[in-house]
Amino acid sequence: MSSKHQKRQLVLGIDASRANVSARTGIEWYAYHVIQGLKGLVPSDVRVVLYSREALQDGLEELPANWESRVLRWPWLMWTQLRLSWEMLRRPPDVLFTPAHTLPVVLPRRSIVTLHDVAFFAVPDAYSLAGRLYHKFASWFAVHFASRLLTVSEFSRGEIVRYLGAHESDIAVTPNSYDERVFRAGLAVESDEPYFLYIGRLERKKNLSMLLSAFAEYVQAGGQARLKLVGKRGRGGEDVMENMPAEIREHVDELGYVASDDLPALYAGALAFVFPSRYEGFGIPLLEAFACGTAVISTNATAIPEVVGEAAILVGTEDVVGLAEAMRRIETDEVLRDELIKAGFARVKHYSWARTAELVWKELASLLDKAR
Repeated sequence: MSSKHQKRQLVLGIDASRANVSARTGIEWYAYHVIQGLKGLVPSDVRVVLYSREALQDGLEELPANWESRVLRWPWLMWTQLRLSWEMLRRPPDVLFTPAHTLPVVLPRRSIVTLHDVAFFAVPDAYSLAGRLYHKFASWFAVHFASRLLTVSEFSRGEIVRYLGAHESDIAVTPNSYDERVFRAGLAVESDEPYFLYIGRLERKKNLSMLLSAFAEYVQAGGQARLKLVGKRGRGGEDVMENMPAEIREHVDELGYVASDDLPALYAGALAFVFPSRYEGFGIPLLEAFACGTAVISTNATAIPEVVGEAAILVGTEDVVGLAEAMRRIETDEVLRDELIKAGFARVKHYSWARTAELVWKELASLLDKAR
């Protein structure tokens, strides 16, 4: 009996639903790259099941021999809480890994989840009431019922301890990174005029109103560069964009969502990447800008100083004058811009998705060992 038990193939289940979307942002990219990295790390004596709502795409469907895709069709809302929970009840894996926030309410004996941030506690005005309640419940549930917690920065680990009462020792940091194949230096860039670049959701949490106010001051002071905004509109974004100062409207280009493969040229052609966010659990675009050889202006808030180190100009989250001055300095001081670019190249070497996947696998392997 014990011999048969020892030979039983362990099953690792992974919620691939957030990785399997077409328009990925931070959390989805973490899920995608970690799953792709795990394909080269999970040994053949462990069977991996990827759960998704639709058929896998974009390389996720290319599976090692010991991996399988299990598509759990569901025509209604709450796929995780209902359909994935039903799967956990019927055929629970030995360990379930959810790389994007939300666990099913029915869990196998061992589970591990990545909580990326708790912005819904810290900046509640950036979320609807329903959104706040949903995220608060999901994070509370994870802290109380998951076997192990992951997060993406030391800052977020501290926030999870602060707001949810988790023990710091129960949380491992598995940082975000960037796609080294896509975001790199030396790209040919053709740009008719200088511009500053913002990439991220156009929403209140990202401090869009401060960015536009600072850009207005920069233009009024004689600045010649344009401002390009990349990203979908989020909560509060409609109001901010509609109430944009009239004097800068003709200097601002709203580009909407831009596919990942098209972003490097935008980064590389910019005078600077400007990212004045109020709250970040990490901030992947900061690394993408560094990798493309772009100077960075951001805020000295939340996880941002941890990510950028000394490689960016940082201002306060309400310092409109300071942000406008930083843009003027970048435009006029080529030496400063070159120094920031070199510092960014050095900083980004600290991060890779391969290393992140290794850190995640270390945690998963520990739980699998306990399941033997």
